Amino acid sequence: MYGLSRREIRFALVISSSHFTQHVYYRLLPPLIPVLAVALEYPLWQLGLLISVYQFGMGIVQAPLGVLSDQLDRRYLLPTGLAITGGAYIGFAFAPTLGDPLSALSLFGYTVEGGFIIMSLAMLLVGVGLAVVHPVGYPMITDNVSDTNKGKVLGVFGASSKLGDAAAPAVIAVLILALAWEQIILLFGVAGVLYGISLYVVLRSDDYETVPAGKRTEDGAGSSGDTVERRGYLYPMVAIYLFFISTHISTRGLNTFLPAFLVAVYAYSFEIVGVQVGAESVANMYFSGMLIAGAAMQLVLGGLTDAYDSRQLLLYCMAIATGGMIALALFDLSFLLLLVVVAMLGVGLYGVNPARDALVSDFSPPDYEGRSFGYIFTAGTLTVAPLPAVIGYVLETAGMRMGFLWLAVGPVLAAGCIGLLYSNRIYLESDVGACTDTSD
Repeated sequence: MYGLSRREIRFALVISSSHFTQHVYYRLLPPLIPVLAVALEYPLWQLGLLISVYQFGMGIVQAPLGVLSDQLDRRYLLPTGLAITGGAYIGFAFAPTLGDPLSALSLFGYTVEGGFIIMSLAMLLVGVGLAVVHPVGYPMITDNVSDTNKGKVLGVFGASSKLGDAAAPAVIAVLILALAWEQIILLFGVAGVLYGISLYVVLRSDDYETVPAGKRTEDGAGSSGDTVERRGYLYPMVAIYLFFISTHISTRGLNTFLPAFLVAVYAYSFEIVGVQVGAESVANMYFSGMLIAGAAMQLVLGGLTDAYDSRQLLLYCMAIATGGMIALALFDLSFLLLLVVVAMLGVGLYGVNPARDALVSDFSPPDYEGRSFGYIFTAGTLTVAPLPAVIGYVLETAGMRMGFLWLAVGPVLAAGCIGLLYSNRIYLESDVGACTDTSD
């Protein structure tokens, strides 16, 4: 596989399984929003708030988890976080029952019942548990993979996340034909707890390096962010942060509301072997197709990242994403053309991770890498956490098409952020050359 050694292949599969699992649980709720809106009679902004809550939980703890990742054995951190996520979803499944004794609250003139309060607390824990994967996974890749194969493993790691994103709506599209939403979430919750236990057993072996780099040397202090030149670390990291939040203007809207958009605007449905496949299921199939396209692109981009300038690759992706967002918002698309446009969005918006993450890794000293990813994801996730609720409000007031047209500003701004890295005032050309040589 891509010239990797057998040990690197085994490691890539193990670490990528955690990223796959993280994104399955990260995307579990959005495909159920059309069902929850009917079953619970919650408005879109309130359902969007649930997404914001777990994004807030994920964001706020990634920085401290990044510090812990540079200090503690990572085989304890990674399985624990994913098991917590599974347990939180079990609580979410029982939220209506657990919330019955609680008093309702008033929020912006809306009555918030006890069940929603329990759901919000559960989603906060979901975010906390999921937050462990990035600050632990990326430095483990650096520690367990050769420099010449790093981009390729980043591609597999990133592709696994999109496969996880795609798996959630695809499986739910089938399960909602037979199960209630509570049963679906309970099933996923139990599976998450079991996966966390299994991952710990695997990581206990001596095959993989899980001890942080700074703890494997006598002078464990290593280098710090204070000793890194501003144009070699600080300014480029700020540019990547701005890129992160700009792309998430579009991805947060798509992750949360693409199924609702497709149901409202297209409502495609069909019958197969006597079974009526409703608009919600078809919408989730499109959603899965977008994410599968992103996964395929990440596998391609992982190899390209080892050979080409990551900045250029990111600019190409943003151009594709901009075209896809505009087409989705403005044109009436046939069944097949809609699939093409959705695939464009997957390639442009969800295929970027290997190039983006290679830049962050290259900017970071080895014993500071966990913190770097923790900081960037904490800052980025907290910044964009309110977006699902805000976008839900925009869609309700401006309409689905106009609201999605506004989302096209995301990749345009993101391209501008990458453009900053071509300025010597932000990122020295000598550093760019070094980055290009070592990004694999």
